[in-house]
Amino acid sequence: MPAYPGWSANTDDLFFSRHKNGLAVEYMPRNSPQYHEFKEFHQRLWERRWRKLTTDHIQVVSAFAEETALMRHSLVLFADYSDKKEQRVRKKITEDRSNLPIAPFKEAIVQNLRAHRVILVAGDTGCGKSTQVPQFLLEAGFRHIACTQPRRIACYSLAKRVAYETLNVYGSEIAYQVRFQGNKSRRTRILFLTEGLLLRQFGADPNLSQYDVIIVDEVHERHIMGDFLLGILKQLLDKRKDLHVVLMSATINAELFAKYFDAPTIQVPGRLYEVKVQYRPIKDDDQNLVDEQKYLQRQKLEVKQSVPSRAEKINPEPYLRIMQEIDHKIPETERGDMLIFMSGINEIQSLVDELTVYAHNSKRWIVLRLHSTLSVDEQDKVFDIPQETMRKCIVSSNIAETSVTIDGIRFIIDSGKVKELVHEPNTNMSRLSEFWISKSSAIQRTGRAGRTGPGTCYRLYSDNEFNHLNDFPVPEIHRAPLEPVVMELKALDMGDPREFHFIETLGALNQDENITPIGRVLAVLPVDAILGKMMIMATMFALVEPVLITAAAMSVQSPFIRLPANPNADIVKNRAELASEHGDPFTVLNLWRAWLDIKSSRNESSRKWCKRHGVEEQRLYEMTKLKSQFQSILHDYLPSDPVDSDDGMDIFETDQQRGSDRLKQQKLLRRERQKQSRAKRRRVLTLKDQDDEDVEGENPGDMDIHDLEFTVTNDVDSLRSASSKGTRKKDIALLKFIICSGLYPQFASGDEHNPYRKSNELIFHTQNKKFLSIHPSSVFTASPEWVQGLDRKVRQDDESLEQSLHHELICYLQLLETNKPYLLNLTRVPGDVTLSNVDCPNHYLSLSFAGVHMLLLLARNIDTNADCSVLVIDNFYIVKFRTAPVSQHVLLLMHELRQFLKNSIEARIGRDGLQSSTSASVVSDECPYTPPDLLPADTPKCIISIAQSTSEAVTSNTIPWKMHSEKSLLRTLAAKLSDFLMTSISCEFRMAKASELLKIFPTQVPASQEERESMEDYHIPKAWERFYETLNRQSLVEKTGNVINEYLRYASLNVESCAVRLPPSTQSSTRAQQPHFPQDIGDDERIYWFCENCSKVFDFTRQHIVKHWVRCGEKQEDAIHSEDEADNSNKEAVGDGQRLLEDTEQQTASKTSLSNARQRKVQHCAYCGQDIEGGPIARLKHERACVQRP
Repeated sequence: MPAYPGWSANTDDLFFSRHKNGLAVEYMPRNSPQYHEFKEFHQRLWERRWRKLTTDHIQVVSAFAEETALMRHSLVLFADYSDKKEQRVRKKITEDRSNLPIAPFKEAIVQNLRAHRVILVAGDTGCGKSTQVPQFLLEAGFRHIACTQPRRIACYSLAKRVAYETLNVYGSEIAYQVRFQGNKSRRTRILFLTEGLLLRQFGADPNLSQYDVIIVDEVHERHIMGDFLLGILKQLLDKRKDLHVVLMSATINAELFAKYFDAPTIQVPGRLYEVKVQYRPIKDDDQNLVDEQKYLQRQKLEVKQSVPSRAEKINPEPYLRIMQEIDHKIPETERGDMLIFMSGINEIQSLVDELTVYAHNSKRWIVLRLHSTLSVDEQDKVFDIPQETMRKCIVSSNIAETSVTIDGIRFIIDSGKVKELVHEPNTNMSRLSEFWISKSSAIQRTGRAGRTGPGTCYRLYSDNEFNHLNDFPVPEIHRAPLEPVVMELKALDMGDPREFHFIETLGALNQDENITPIGRVLAVLPVDAILGKMMIMATMFALVEPVLITAAAMSVQSPFIRLPANPNADIVKNRAELASEHGDPFTVLNLWRAWLDIKSSRNESSRKWCKRHGVEEQRLYEMTKLKSQFQSILHDYLPSDPVDSDDGMDIFETDQQRGSDRLKQQKLLRRERQKQSRAKRRRVLTLKDQDDEDVEGENPGDMDIHDLEFTVTNDVDSLRSASSKGTRKKDIALLKFIICSGLYPQFASGDEHNPYRKSNELIFHTQNKKFLSIHPSSVFTASPEWVQGLDRKVRQDDESLEQSLHHELICYLQLLETNKPYLLNLTRVPGDVTLSNVDCPNHYLSLSFAGVHMLLLLARNIDTNADCSVLVIDNFYIVKFRTAPVSQHVLLLMHELRQFLKNSIEARIGRDGLQSSTSASVVSDECPYTPPDLLPADTPKCIISIAQSTSEAVTSNTIPWKMHSEKSLLRTLAAKLSDFLMTSISCEFRMAKASELLKIFPTQVPASQEERESMEDYHIPKAWERFYETLNRQSLVEKTGNVINEYLRYASLNVESCAVRLPPSTQSSTRAQQPHFPQDIGDDERIYWFCENCSKVFDFTRQHIVKHWVRCGEKQEDAIHSEDEADNSNKEAVGDGQRLLEDTEQQTASKTSLSNARQRKVQHCAYCGQDIEGGPIARLKHERACVQRP
């Protein structure tokens, strides 16, 4: 039989064309789901008829008249078939809905809601509340219903299920909407959406006027946004008398919510089959859990705490015994899979490795993993069915407890443990630790075995331990950082966060100030505040594209798949090509650019390319969608981008229509979605599915719908072109500054013994947490030499260690403690610092130890000694300068840049908040700033200048630079900032010891009892606490000196100057033989250098230092000696230049040019050090070009 030819285009137009008013277009228009279903029906009918045809009839079939007749006949048969099919489906759906436990409560739910406006529907798993309650209300006449879910996947699946149960009678009136996608329309009446999305709608419409009913599902899970939403709805009910609220919860802890809203409760029984519970403890009872005294103490706590479990290695024997028992007692013909609950991914992997061996030998089990960090393809395997005579064994985290429902589960093994992320405010660290589950969680896990039939739950703990568990899990709001909630409250003008009526008390906050302009923008961005600040600053430096991708990458799971203990060597090699020495965000940027290159070239499937590099492509698609969302939000709040628009790369410009190709792709995308939706079937799993992570279950010719959707919604070439920005050296420095400014003070410094440690044992310290390790997911784990650092006595000619000379200071996104504390998402801090050798003060050791630049620009407190040669930054870092004029010059530059940056940020996000913010930061009754005229007589000029600038900011009502072009100012800021970051600073830089700081701040005051309990008010860092224990906390440090501005305190350090005194030869008429500067700096490296002849500070390269030294020395000698002596002096200067440059010809030429320059009018460029002829105007033109030069 030949292949099915389909029908002709003429026939298709005759029946299904909208433009030509096809005969069946009202029933099934072209490309509708019914249209594609009819095509399959027509094919089967054609094949059946073909078998009945003789050879003489074959040519007749292709005739148009016969084809039309066949089409009419097919349509009649299909209509009859569809009616009967719909009747069968409707009958089954009606029976299924009527058999649900919630069905008899339909009238009670509707009547109570109309009478009380707020009701609580409490029902166990399987009662049908999530799918039926929205339908009950729709049928009762409520027009606009919102149903919130804590997870995105639930929104999609529930909308799909309700549409199926209504046979799609309402069409687009039943929809879902999540962060990246949705099918909501103007006709939508039931909308399933996430809690966070409803909160954002509340920000735009404080009355939520588009909804008649708001259903909050799964309130018992106590997510932080769910609790926040309940507080808002409680206030909104007083404002809107026509609003109705339905709370839906499991029967556990339902009284709490009913009491909170004073609402009637409708109890709905669950529909679970019998589940037998067997207690099979592995060891003796955990005394930390069953100790009666500790148990009673936990019960008395107002804010409950999770119970830590004892640390122990995974023992696979109990799990294997249960699998063997099932194999012996349960026939192979009886279906039933197993679900094992473990605490985390490491425990899952350890157990899977052991169980897989037994599965291979028995040929009766397929072992699979389920965890949120796994790839989407691997997660989807758990929903497939095993082949005959085999069972699935799914080893999962608590994601399978409530978030995911897997059919066919008959056996449960409950370890009784869970990993919870607990935030520690004191150290700003998140600890992922193992705890005992609650009783309610244990019951939920047990119920997973009784959804489709009788089952068995094996609890690997005793009944005594179960009786001592907490009744309910600790709410997330008691474990998570509260910054997002506080920002939301302020942005929504909900008043004092401490007075907000949460369902349970939050606890005291440290401050209740009004939200700032930048805070209001940060609150709207659907991302952490630190990442939002990065995105705002990116608009100032023409680096929006790379920063948006970086922020998007930090907001989703890592695109790099977690590799097993023995990874594929090719994947490791391919990943190494993407690694960046600058850190994890830059590695993701490299991945992003390489992925776009593959997408643009089309030489290779991007899906295969990602698999070769161990990358989850779905994460890259999520990053693309999130980046687009960030662009839209930034466009709303920052409609203009003066720096970017000048480059002709306005990222906020909407995608232009690309003609017929775009329309064809959109049609193809719709057809492919419908095709995959119809053809999607659960695969049959085999043994190799538990070994091969790359099994896809799809034909090689299948179209990648994600790739097609990406191509339709994005201009790949434009994305690729925009991604190329930020690759120059100065752009990288600015990118690092943007990242660090968002993350500060999340900095970590390398331990002084790291150069002697093994590469996998590097240790870092923060201000509040010591002995931190690099997380295995970081790029620095594979290349630790980039952050290891070297000892000062290491040989300088060792080229293999060149990269180690830089960057012992790193910034991090998160602190996470699992088996030990880790630093996550790391970036090397920019800024070169040339260290002086303390053993030989006149010699520099040119180790580029980074960090001083960033600390000076971002520090909250900077203390200095009398000549500013010693600085203490944020009570933790100490900086010692060899030359006091250099330190004073750097401080002045730092102040100018900070003031410029602050004003630019506030002007960028809204000038309304500029003046008030400036005044508030300057005027302070507790810590007034010292006026310039009250400073000591020997105060350095830089401190006086900074004090004058602060005083002018207080008294002035206008902003001098306000009238200038914002684009020009931002360009100047970017140029000056990049110059500062790329110029080395000669100093010694390290973490300060607490004993050293106590000597530097010797002034102590008596401490009261309250002051002893709270040292934070006296600026005491966490690292000092141990030393205050030795003082019995009888006294506290009080800083002295002069407060210059909000961050700078002058002469507060009681320490002598560490600056090296000038050699006697430089103080007399005899010039020094050579300038003092690091001899090992590169030819292109710039450094802040103090000329001892003219007493000025320059940012010079090595060659510029030598040229200036020779010229400056000649000028000095010309002013002292006679003409004859000057000739001899010139010869000596030539000799000095020859010895310094080691190039006679170059020095002779230099001397000749300098000698001629004395006869002419020569100007000197402050940026590049070159000599410019032509007077001041020529110098200004040259410097302007020098600033704009990349």
